Amino acid sequence: MSDLTPRERFFKAMHREEVDRPPVCGMTTTATVELMDHVGAAWPDAHTDARKMAKIALGAYDYLGLESVRVPYCLTYEAEALGCTIDLGKKNSTPMVKNSPFKGDVDPNFELMGPEEMMKLARNKAVADSAEIIIKERTVDLPTLLGVTGPFTIAGHLAGTEGLILWTLTDPDIVRKYTDFTSDYVKMWLEFVETLGIDSIQMSEPTASYDMISEDMFDEFVLPNLQKVYKPLKQTMKVLHICGDTVPILPHMAATGADALSIEEKADPYKAVQAVGDKVALVGNVGVVRDLLQGTPETVIKSAQTSIDAGFNIISAGCGMSALIKKENIWAMVNATKNYKA
Repeated sequence: MSDLTPRERFFKAMHREEVDRPPVCGMTTTATVELMDHVGAAWPDAHTDARKMAKIALGAYDYLGLESVRVPYCLTYEAEALGCTIDLGKKNSTPMVKNSPFKGDVDPNFELMGPEEMMKLARNKAVADSAEIIIKERTVDLPTLLGVTGPFTIAGHLAGTEGLILWTLTDPDIVRKYTDFTSDYVKMWLEFVETLGIDSIQMSEPTASYDMISEDMFDEFVLPNLQKVYKPLKQTMKVLHICGDTVPILPHMAATGADALSIEEKADPYKAVQAVGDKVALVGNVGVVRDLLQGTPETVIKSAQTSIDAGFNIISAGCGMSALIKKENIWAMVNATKNYKA
C-alpha cells in the first residue's frame, strides 16, 4: 500500500479503510509567513487574489510536506457576502469581521441572493477561481480542500456572537431566523462548490463549540442546519471542525452527515476515537499553540504520535495554524506520521 498517492490515501482514510499510514494534511488554515516568503505571495493580498491564494496553497506540499492543497485562509468571506465589513488583517494575521448591519437586530429583513449574484461577489469569485487553479496545477496527486464557515458561526458574525448565544436561551425563534438564512446561503454556496470538482470541503463551526453551547442547544440550533447544507453533496467529501473539548458532542457531530470530524488538542484523542467508533473518520489533533507554535520538533513528534496511536485517520493540526509556526515544527508532524511505528 506504500505506492498509494496522497490523494488515494486521503480517500481511503476518509472512508476508514486500511492504509499503510495516516495521511498528514493541512486540514484547516495552513499558510505560514515562511511559506508566503518562499512562494512570493502573501496575505492580505492573497485573500482577494485567486492566483496568489492558489500559489500559497500549491507550495504547502513541497515546502511544508503537507499532503493536501487547501484554499482559502479565513472564516469571513461568507459574512462579507452577507453584508459584514471585514478587516483583511496582515501578513501574519487572518481576516476578522469588524461590523455587521444586522448586529443586535431582533427582526432582520433578510433577502437571500440568487446563485448568479452570489458569484459576482469578488471574494467568492476569488475563492472559486483559486479552487480551479489548484485542481489544474497541482503537480502531485494531492487531495483538494476548500474551507467554508458553518451556518451557526456565520449567524454569530451577523447578529453578534454574544447576542446569538443569549438568544438561544431567551429568544430561540430569533436564532432560527438567522440560522435559516445563513444555512440557505451556505447550502447554495456548497451546491456551487460541488460543481468545481473539489475533493472535500472543510467546514469550521467554532461558535458551536461545547465551550459555548450545550448538547441540547447543538441539536436544536446547529445539527439540523448542518444536515441541511450537507445533504445535497453527492461527490464532495465533508469534514466538520469544531473547537474546544468536543468529546461530549462527537456523536452529535457525527449525526450531521459529515464524513470526518476535525478536533483540537483539548479533546482527549483516545476518548474521541472511542466516542465515534466507526461512524466517521477523525482528523487532528496535534496541538496548535503548545506544540506547533510554542513547542519544539520533539514535542510536536510526541503529539502527532499520540494522535496516531489513538487511531486518528488523518493527522493534522488540531485547529487553524498560526502564520508564525516554523517550518521545522510542521515537518516534525509530517515526518512523525510518515515514520510512525506502532
